[in-house]
Amino acid sequence: MIVETANSSLLSALRAVAVNGSYNASRAMSKWLKKGVRLTSEGFVSTPIGEVASSIGGEDEPIAAVHMPLMGDMSGHMLLTFPEHVALQFVDMMMMAPPGTATELDEIAQSCLQETGNIVASAYANSLAKWLELSFEPGVPTFAYDMAASLVEPLLEMVAAEYDEIFVANTEFLLDSQRLEWGLLLLPSAESWSLMESRCENESVRQNALRTIAVNGSFNASRSMSKWLKRGVKLSTGGFERTPLCDVSSMFSADVPIVAVRMPLSDRLHGHSFLAMTEENALLLCDMLMQQPSGTATEIGEIERSCLEETGNIVSSSFMNGWSTWLDMEISPGPPQYAMDLPEAILDSLVAEQAAISDEVFMAKTDFFSGEKCLEWMFVFVPAPSAMRLIESSCR
Repeated sequence: MIVETANSSLLSALRAVAVNGSYNASRAMSKWLKKGVRLTSEGFVSTPIGEVASSIGGEDEPIAAVHMPLMGDMSGHMLLTFPEHVALQFVDMMMMAPPGTATELDEIAQSCLQETGNIVASAYANSLAKWLELSFEPGVPTFAYDMAASLVEPLLEMVAAEYDEIFVANTEFLLDSQRLEWGLLLLPSAESWSLMESRCENESVRQNALRTIAVNGSFNASRSMSKWLKRGVKLSTGGFERTPLCDVSSMFSADVPIVAVRMPLSDRLHGHSFLAMTEENALLLCDMLMQQPSGTATEIGEIERSCLEETGNIVSSSFMNGWSTWLDMEISPGPPQYAMDLPEAILDSLVAEQAAISDEVFMAKTDFFSGEKCLEWMFVFVPAPSAMRLIESSCR
């Protein structure tokens, strides 16, 4: 049996898996190194077998690689690849040595790369297994160093009789101001490929998608807000839920004003998003952002409004970038727009267009932490009718 190409549901799942895997790998590597690092990935793409070597650095270019066999329901192989010069730069970064110190991949360098491969491949494989509700057991990672074509050829020969493409994810590693690019190859067995595609049709897998989009959005929002405020803050969420329109306004007291920061969305994934909270929480947030005692802000003036709009801008951009990555659709956010009114007045105007095609929106309850203080928000994505049709089509 030869699998010719991955279906759109599987590719959408693998895009989100890569984003979630890089998030988990970032946490694991930061813990290992005792220093904040970040991995990012736009997702796996299907690549013809004949183009794999050139996609990871060039057929005749030397590369270092860490191979991890996968066993269980999700069987196959993962391969983390580094062009030689990237591998040497990475070793210097890990050893906190000046650039150019490492000139060969000696035993210490190989050990460093092997452990990195173990962490990264395990994070991605765990994400994939959890997403598709499959079991897997990682094998012992092994290090290899050779020309790209020679190194990947044995693995490609193993799967060429079963399918004619594999999955490649370009991954970016950031430490301080330094940035390196790696490649990650996923080569599932034919049985695992078929199982992965069938699992992508399950409703629980789609729910995993909604959770992962929100979790990664909150992670990116945490980093952006921490950078903006120059101190550590954290956003946490249980994920997006498809929520009936009539239930959105009921999340707040009908006779108590709420604050909302709306962001219009254009391009293929258009519509709008908004961050909503009670007036009380909005004032407390302004106090937290400006590092002043709780209760200092008693009304939303120009400075407070600016703080809220920038918060809405960061949070909405982070969450919507997650949607854009998962659906592989461009999105262009507009400037944030502040409003304060009774819940029904604000929400009814925002969801009027959506009601023409669907009675549901996507909502994520979100907690904001700064020190020991915690505030509750609600983030809502309201896709326009055409965007909702695209989402529905991608979820089939």
